[in-house]
Amino acid sequence: MIHTPPHLSHLQPYTPGQSAESVRKEYGLTDVVKLASNENPFGPSPKALAAAITAMQNVHVYNDGGAALRESLALHHGVPASHICLSNGSDALIHQIMRTFLLPGETALASEGSFVSFGIAVTASGHEAQYAPLGPGYRFDVEALAGSLTPHTKVIYLPNPNNPTGTHIDHDALQWFLEQVPSTTLVVLDEAYTEYAKDLAPETYSDGTLFERGNVIVLRTFSKAFGLAALRVGYAVGHADVVSWLQRTKLPFDPNGPACAAAQAALDDIDHVRKTVEVNTSGVRVLLETLAENGYTASASVANFVFVDLGSHEAARRFHGALLREGIISRPLAGFGLPHCIRISTGLPDQTAHVADVLCRLAPTIVHD
Repeated sequence: MIHTPPHLSHLQPYTPGQSAESVRKEYGLTDVVKLASNENPFGPSPKALAAAITAMQNVHVYNDGGAALRESLALHHGVPASHICLSNGSDALIHQIMRTFLLPGETALASEGSFVSFGIAVTASGHEAQYAPLGPGYRFDVEALAGSLTPHTKVIYLPNPNNPTGTHIDHDALQWFLEQVPSTTLVVLDEAYTEYAKDLAPETYSDGTLFERGNVIVLRTFSKAFGLAALRVGYAVGHADVVSWLQRTKLPFDPNGPACAAAQAALDDIDHVRKTVEVNTSGVRVLLETLAENGYTASASVANFVFVDLGSHEAARRFHGALLREGIISRPLAGFGLPHCIRISTGLPDQTAHVADVLCRLAPTIVHD
């Protein structure tokens, strides 16, 4: 028998959502839409696809380790390239941060209901994940987070907006919280959904890259608004002293060449991102209005999905099954520690309209049963 470290014994792997093909077969359906993984329904920019195809001609040669993309991102954010680190998605950066910065006896802090990869990353690195209570309205309670800080807290993880609740920490609350954090504690602002939040909450949402604090590092991704989920490109923006440690501990040729080429082209296709964001903003508003009008309990999401609290695990299970029978794949959230909740991504306008119609029809049996 091959033995493993004891801290891995209770670690559960991340389970992806169901595929459209598996649902078609199981339920005998023709039309199935996957709205479980917060993907871009428009797909990638045609410019990104063309760049990736061109880069494929050189897959026999090691790429530049993302050097060209780092320069483009540095220009995009108005910082030196030394403030940027690339990796295989922002998920990989969460794991890398925990491995790089947590010392023996140190802990990492997040809120209950945070993105599930935080707990996996901390546990996999052999450390303890701690959680502050989730506040009213499924929002992070910054006072509870500040009260949970201990001398052993080395990393604080704040997905903003959060996945799966979709809620965000507004500018004033985030500013206050950062002032409570010692300079020796690293704050990780995961902004995977920032493009959507800026449009849905322009007056209260803050771009973390503008805080200019030496102990704040911001994570971004090309998986959501840029539509490159399968290519796995994410990056960190932070002080050069922090980023330099990530540069030392990253694998040398990640992300791969075609992925970097696609990301660089996607970054320049402003129109594609704008269309994606505009359709999402309309879709989120339609779904939130439909949920409210039909008596569902939902969060004030500013991401590209809505979060629905069904009250119990059994009710959530029935709701998820009812959506599947209508050809809609949603995301049960038991793996996120929220077994009574479901997440539904926005889609193309006709797909979102179909979801809204189904929500109306299901309300009498799901909400008022």
